[in-house]
Amino acid sequence: MATIPALFKNNSDVPVVVIPDDVQCSSLVKEFFSDLYITMEKNRWTAKCKKCSLPISDTLKTTSNFVKHMKNKHQHMYGEWKNTQVSSSKENDQPKINNIFSPDSEKYSTANKRQQQLTNSIIQNLIINMSLPLSIVDNASFKHFMNDVDPKYKLINRRDITRSYLPVLHKKCVSKLQDICARSNYISLTLDIWSDRRLRSYFGITLHTIINDIYKSFLISFERLEGTHSADKIAAEFDRVIQLYNLKDKVVRLITDNASNNLAAFDNIILPGFEEYFEDVVDDQLDTESSSDEETDITSNESKRLQTHVVDDSIYQTTLNPTAEDEYLRLPCFAHCLQLVVNDGIKASNPALSSLKKVASLAKLAHTSTIFSEKLEKANYSIPKANRTRWNSQFHTVKRVINIPSSTLNTILNDMKKNDLILTTKDRKILEDFTSLFELFNEATVLTQGETYATVSFVAPTVLGILFDLERELASSTLTLVSLCKALIASIKARFSGLLRHFEIEVPSDSYCMSERFSDPIFLISPLFDARFKLLWLESFHTIVKLRVIEKIRNMFVRFFCKLTFYTAQNVQADVSNAGEQGGTDIITKNNDSSTKRKCLFPYLHETKKVSSDDKSRLLMELDSFLCEESCEENLLFDKKHLYPCLYQLALKYLSVPATSASIERIFSQSGFIMRPHRASLTAKNVCLLTFLKCNKMLM
Repeated sequence: MATIPALFKNNSDVPVVVIPDDVQCSSLVKEFFSDLYITMEKNRWTAKCKKCSLPISDTLKTTSNFVKHMKNKHQHMYGEWKNTQVSSSKENDQPKINNIFSPDSEKYSTANKRQQQLTNSIIQNLIINMSLPLSIVDNASFKHFMNDVDPKYKLINRRDITRSYLPVLHKKCVSKLQDICARSNYISLTLDIWSDRRLRSYFGITLHTIINDIYKSFLISFERLEGTHSADKIAAEFDRVIQLYNLKDKVVRLITDNASNNLAAFDNIILPGFEEYFEDVVDDQLDTESSSDEETDITSNESKRLQTHVVDDSIYQTTLNPTAEDEYLRLPCFAHCLQLVVNDGIKASNPALSSLKKVASLAKLAHTSTIFSEKLEKANYSIPKANRTRWNSQFHTVKRVINIPSSTLNTILNDMKKNDLILTTKDRKILEDFTSLFELFNEATVLTQGETYATVSFVAPTVLGILFDLERELASSTLTLVSLCKALIASIKARFSGLLRHFEIEVPSDSYCMSERFSDPIFLISPLFDARFKLLWLESFHTIVKLRVIEKIRNMFVRFFCKLTFYTAQNVQADVSNAGEQGGTDIITKNNDSSTKRKCLFPYLHETKKVSSDDKSRLLMELDSFLCEESCEENLLFDKKHLYPCLYQLALKYLSVPATSASIERIFSQSGFIMRPHRASLTAKNVCLLTFLKCNKMLM
C-alpha cells in the first residue's frame, strides 16, 4: 500500500508536502529523481537527481524541467530509458485514444474523409492507373491487407465501382474536357477504330491543342461501335462528340490511317530473315491491332495498289465547316505512310537475306541459350529482343549485333561451335549498308510521334531529308544494296508525291490514294513557325527552285492569316499573289459566330473586306523579322509572341496538328493492356470507362 504523504512546515514556515518514493507519479521523475516534495504555497514540486544530486524544480505536475535536465546532463541514460519505454508500449499494445472512444467493430461512415480517401485511392491508383482487376476488392487477401491498413475502413464492392464510382469519375472528366475545349480556339483530332480480344469494336478520338503555349493531348471519346462500321454510324458518333464538346468551328485537321492503302501499317512488318525468329517467340507487347472500315479492301496484287481516286470525306464534312479547295480536312498519318515505304523497301531486301538470317539466329540464340547470353554479358554486350509489331525493334537488334566487335563475337561462337553464325566481312558490310539506309526512317518514326511538341512541322523536312540521303547513298560507289535503295526512293516519290511536287521533284504520274493529301499547304507553312526549321530546310535545293518555294510560302503566310481573320467564303478564293500588283484583294467573308448568323438576301454587299497592300507589307515585315532571329529554340514564337502576333496566331492553329495518329494507337495499347487474356469477361461498357479514365488520369 502506498505511503500517505506527510505535511510539515520547514524553517520558513512554508507548508511543504513530502512525497514518498512509492507514490505513483511521472515515470521519468520516479526513475531518475528522489526526495520529491511539494511547496504548497508556490504550487511547485522539487526533487533531487539520483545521478548528480542537483535539485530540479518545476510547476506542480509539470515535468518539462526534469526532462530537459535529463536530456542535457544525462543524455545517454535518458535515451536508453526512452527506448525501453517505447518497446514496452509496443508489447503492451496500448490502444490509441481514437480506438478507446470508437470500438473496433464500428466502421467509418460513407461521409468520413478517411473512408473517402481510401476508396478514391483504391479506384484511381489500383484499378484505373495500375489496371488491376475490379475483382481485387472481393479478394480475401486484399481484404486482410486493407484491415491491416485501417481496421475501421469499410471496403467497397465491385458493383458499386462499376455502377457508381466509375460513371461519376467519367462525368467529371467529361466536364473538365468541355472546359478545356471552351478555352481552346483551335483543335485537331486523331481517330480510329479498334477491336478487342472478343472482336468488339470501339471508336476512339483524341484531341490535340495548345493551351497557355503548352501542347496538350486528351482522349475525348472511347465508345463501343456495334455492327458494321458503316459511314452513317461513324458519322453519328463523330457528330455526337463534336456536339458534346462544341468543336464544330474549332477543328483544324483530322488525322486518320483508314484509307484503303494505309491499312495495317503497323501490323507485322518483319525484316527478311526474321520470320524464323518469331516462330516460337511470344511477344511481350500487348495486342495493339486496329480494325478499320469494312468497306475498304486490301489487295495483295501490287499492280492494283496504285490508285488515283479521291478519299471521301463526306462523313466528317457534313458535321464540320468545309475547308478551302487547296486544303484537306482529313490528312493521312505520316508514320503509317513512312512505314509503308519501309515495307516496300523490305520487299527489295533479298540481297541482305542471308546476312539478316544470321542476325536473327544470333538474336534468338541470345534469348534461348544461357551460355551464349552469359558470355555476351561478361563481355559487356547484349542483344535486345525483337518484336514483330515494331519493325524498328528488329532494326535495333541488327544494329546491336553489328556493334559487337568481330573478335569478341567470333571467339564466343567458336567456343560454342556455332561457326555457321559467324558474320563475315561481307556480311558486316551488307548489314552496315542496310542499317544506314533505314537509319533516318527509324529516327523519323520516333521523332514524329511525340505529343508534347510540334510534329507537323517535321513532315516536309523529314521527307526531303530522307529522299536526299537515299539519293546520296545511291550515288555512292560502295553501296551493296542498290536495289533496296532504289525501291525506297521510288516508294517515297509515289507515297509523298503531293508534297514533292511543291519542290518541282519528278514523281510518278500514278499515286496512292492518300499521297495527294500531302500537297496540303500546312506541310509547307508549319516548318516556318518552328524556329528549328524556319526556311533552313530548303537549303539543299537549287537557288531558283528555292526562291520559288520561299515565295510560295510567303504568299501562303499572308493568305492563311487573312483566312484566319476574315474566314474566307468557300466559293471565293483570295488571290494573294496578285495583291501587290492590284493594290489590294477583295475577300468575301462570312461571320463564324453561329449565334449571330441570319439570312440575308445580298450578303456580299455587307461582308466584303479588303486586304490592302500595306497590310500585306506589314505581315511580310513581321515574317522577315522572325526569320532574322538567331535563336533556334523550338518555341521561339511562344516566347516572343508580343513581337510576332500574326505568326503566333497562325502557330497556335497549325502547330496543334499532329503529324501522326500515334496518340490514338497509344490509347488502343492501353485498352489492350486493360483487356488482358485473364480479363476477357470485362463488359464493353467497363472497357470504355476504364480506358477513358486511365488515359485522362491527369484530370481526375
